[in-house]
Amino acid sequence: MKKKRISIQDIVPFAAFILIFAFFEIASQGKMLSAYNLSIIVDQSVLTIVVGCGALFVVAQGSIDLSVGVNLALSGVVATWAANTIGGLWLIPIALLIGLIVGVFNGIVVSRYKVPSFMLTIAMLIGIRGIVNYIQSFIGTQYIPEFMTVLSRPYIRYPLLIVIVIIMAYVFEFTKAGKYSKAIGENETAAKFVGVPVILMKIVAFGISGLMVGCGAIFSLTSVGGTSQQMGVFFEMKVAMAIFLGGVLVTGGTSAKLYKVLLGSFSITIIVNGLALLGLSETQYSQTVEGILLLLILFVTILSSKRSGKIAKLPNRSGEAARDKLEGQQSGT
Repeated sequence: MKKKRISIQDIVPFAAFILIFAFFEIASQGKMLSAYNLSIIVDQSVLTIVVGCGALFVVAQGSIDLSVGVNLALSGVVATWAANTIGGLWLIPIALLIGLIVGVFNGIVVSRYKVPSFMLTIAMLIGIRGIVNYIQSFIGTQYIPEFMTVLSRPYIRYPLLIVIVIIMAYVFEFTKAGKYSKAIGENETAAKFVGVPVILMKIVAFGISGLMVGCGAIFSLTSVGGTSQQMGVFFEMKVAMAIFLGGVLVTGGTSAKLYKVLLGSFSITIIVNGLALLGLSETQYSQTVEGILLLLILFVTILSSKRSGKIAKLPNRSGEAARDKLEGQQSGT
């Protein structure tokens, strides 16, 4: 039985996480490891983890979903309005439905009309934000029914997070949705030749991303207690940074691992939290430090990927072999 080798690419996210944590622990003179601060880090990472688990399916295919922030805002605003209008329990299904609809729409446009995911989701980011602002100008800031805030209690919030992560890990690693998504990221042409339903899988991936955004909206609403004009603003960048900071390549494929989303989510939260402990959160240095760290870690990840030979050349050869085989079959008939 062939033993699975551990590559440098798999080690880098762990090393980066440890280095970032150790740096801020030393720089903050031990404040990072205080029980209170650790609880803050975990709490602030929950939303990124939930939405990142869904966005991973899209990134695994070599695409990106930059509409998760505005989708979160739209799902939250509409769900809160519905909860206050027709009943509090409608908050959950409405948030999930709105998130899913936006995700499926993105998937259909990207897969069937060959629109680059970056361009489409940027357009959705701008367009949906306008819709959210228009809705809020009429209904104003609204609060969720008080009994729904029970979902923000730690004894419900954290077990629910664990269940979601376990389910998403199973779907990503052991079902066709995850396996096919990684195959598409490795080489879409080769995936088509071996029978992967690429169009359907792209719709499914964006649908899962949207559904998890709906889950994220529920977590956000129950934690904050209602909507705001800043809901979801720049959140898409935080999710993208968490995924790539965790070591997932922008090309997706086999580099996409769910544990990397967890590491990246905690890493980006630790950076923001650590800078706050150092008194830099409100200065121009904060975003600069985050950007430099991200570039360094991405550079190391890509470099290690090249050294381990996991560059697109191998999938391309697979695609060429599959194409030659198909042409041979056609000439034989």
